[in-house]
Amino acid sequence: MTENSHFKTLVNEWLAAKKTMVTASTYANFVLIAENHLIPYFGNWKIGSLTESDIQKYIVYLYDEGRLDSKGGLTVKSIRDIILVLKLSLEYAYKEKVIPLLNWDLVEYPRENKAHRIISLSKEDEQKLIQCIYLNLTRKSAGILVCLMTGLRIGELCGLKMCDISIAEKTISVNRTVQRIYDKRRKSTCINIGLPKTKSSVRTIPYPSLLGKILEKYHSDNPEAFFLTGKTKPTEPRTYRQYFDRFLKRHTLPKIKFHELRHTFAVRAIEIPDFDIKSLSEILGHKNVSFTLNVYGSANIQQKVKCMNLLNDLL
Repeated sequence: MTENSHFKTLVNEWLAAKKTMVTASTYANFVLIAENHLIPYFGNWKIGSLTESDIQKYIVYLYDEGRLDSKGGLTVKSIRDIILVLKLSLEYAYKEKVIPLLNWDLVEYPRENKAHRIISLSKEDEQKLIQCIYLNLTRKSAGILVCLMTGLRIGELCGLKMCDISIAEKTISVNRTVQRIYDKRRKSTCINIGLPKTKSSVRTIPYPSLLGKILEKYHSDNPEAFFLTGKTKPTEPRTYRQYFDRFLKRHTLPKIKFHELRHTFAVRAIEIPDFDIKSLSEILGHKNVSFTLNVYGSANIQQKVKCMNLLNDLL
């Protein structure tokens, strides 16, 4: 590879080098971004000719008309994900002493058009959901309660085995996640059981005593059995998400996305004065406390009302 090599040559060499260094899902996402976005645009460019100005123009293009269905532009988050793959591949070429290092501080991203709002269940709707689970208790419906009371992601719940649940210590250990991965090049999908999302996602969560009774009811002696199925074969997130949607519809409950159970857990925790943010961050598997505050810090309006009412004492 030289500075006159085409970008598609570079990105394919970089992907080959990364394959054993990242998780299967991360690798599949890298390939998808390369095949869908980067190669169609930069594929025949000589890597030595790429400048910060070219990348800035590409960002504008993605924002204005980057959607694959030709119906407009991409979100800033999607653009950042694409540019990350571009950056990593070009940095690989720099480390191989093929091109000079680009100044990524010169690259700017558009402003978000609207603020990201956390959606969670109200206390009333949460209680309705919990009541429906108890009245229609099965192994599958118990999984909904597990996420609502621990903040597990759906892939982590699908990957939960009996050996991860300690009845004696009253803890759940998050050691794996289940995902369906799309292989862009083979045009096929497969189920992948691998490590959780990040290093911080590998964690141990103490569960509340009320949840303990449910976990004991469906716990089995086979350590390799998955909690949701009771068998050594897991259910995949897509299938369980469809079950969740049917459960809500069948019991005339508000329609929400499954991930909003995790948001609901976090919002309820923040509303409890003695539930410190450091513990919440570790239970959620976030990389640091500041990330948790950035995501959920604006969600607790009740606490803000209390703080503002303290000003009444000054009058």
